Amino acid sequence: MKKYLLLVENEELWNKFKEVIEKDLNTEIMNLIESKVKKGGKK
Repeated sequence: MKKYLLLVENEELWNKFKEVIEKDLNTEIMNLIESKVKKGGKK
């Protein structure tokens, strides 16, 4: 397992994100990554 550091520059946006997550932070970020990969990412 690799560990990554997340830097968030927009504190207001970060606080809104924390309010809407349903599970722990790692799970939510992995779900976002998986969703982006399934959509094909950059085109």
